[in-house]
Amino acid sequence: MADLGLVKLPVGCRDVISGHFTRDEMTILTLQAMSHLNMDVHGNIAGVRDTRIPGVKDVLYLRKLFYKDLQNKGMIDDPTLLTDLSPSSEASDEKKDEERKYRISGEIRYNYVKHSGNDRWSWRDSELRSRLFLEGRINDNWHAFGMIESTKHFLGHDHGEKDDVFNDKRLYVRGMLGNAAITAGRYGYMLGEGNIFDSSVTGVTVNWGDSPEYEATVGKTKAKGGIASASVRKTEDKADYGAGIHHFDADDWGTKTETIWNAYYNYYFTKHFMLGGMYLGTSRGDEDGRHNGFVAKAVWGNIQSWEPGSNEFDVRYYYQPKGTYVIHTMTGLADYMDGFQGFNVAYHHTLLQNLVLTLEYYRLRELTTGDKGNTVWGDLTYYF
Repeated sequence: MADLGLVKLPVGCRDVISGHFTRDEMTILTLQAMSHLNMDVHGNIAGVRDTRIPGVKDVLYLRKLFYKDLQNKGMIDDPTLLTDLSPSSEASDEKKDEERKYRISGEIRYNYVKHSGNDRWSWRDSELRSRLFLEGRINDNWHAFGMIESTKHFLGHDHGEKDDVFNDKRLYVRGMLGNAAITAGRYGYMLGEGNIFDSSVTGVTVNWGDSPEYEATVGKTKAKGGIASASVRKTEDKADYGAGIHHFDADDWGTKTETIWNAYYNYYFTKHFMLGGMYLGTSRGDEDGRHNGFVAKAVWGNIQSWEPGSNEFDVRYYYQPKGTYVIHTMTGLADYMDGFQGFNVAYHHTLLQNLVLTLEYYRLRELTTGDKGNTVWGDLTYYF
């Protein structure tokens, strides 16, 4: 539905998978899609159930799946709530006031990781990560958000990870100014599907437009380096594509001042099979003069954290010289290598509602030295 422009995902969240939405959030997105299609409470558009319209079949499926939740959100009694996050008139006045003021959610993840292939990165770790997300309603257009994260490590190794009660903290506001969505404060941010950047920033992000959708960001990274980014994204019936240019200043991670640009194209052959590719370029090549890279991917399935039994299998191949990324989203060794190439296979499975198992394997090689770096990763994540 996001690819068809039927819903607006939060800033920095490019798809439902990376968003890990709860059942309540999926209900709200379904309401948004129904409103965009002018679908009535019976699932009809202009009095007719026309499944030839792009996205209608998916919305009808979600309408059936979340029917009771949709009733509680006001689908039946108050159609104006299709674009509002407040509860339905069926709820008590006390519950209405409570839900309009704040919401709390979170996730708990246990993971095990083992790296091998070279003595430079031969270590293992086991970690419990907890995140608590807070949302407060300021008014009809603006909400305040917060996140705190704590980590606990269980395996002894010499890599230097330490337990941290407040490993990461975020506090930001999001709302509308005219037709633009504004996010300001300290928040999670991703560029290039995580192939360029995936971390927290302190700054401002502006999103505007429908198809194409534009995004601009200025701020500072966790490593105290400046960031400025501009991108455009367009969605069609079976494809989404876009491009961007992103400037980074020198920082505490060791990043040198550089500008990275990218372009990508993803094609959806079916609802459960997609092929995609991304080109990346950098103003700062590595020591051997490499300035260009790419990522190719194939995705089978469609993991949903709220749908038990759903699966997804991902295969990706990377060729990324140093300078085409600042902090990579992968659990492999990209951030420890001086550029890398290699492949990753990943499997995701929803064991129970909001309980997801992930297994990953990376086989990489550092571009400048040829040193190998392999990673086995597994995690179990519960969303609440």
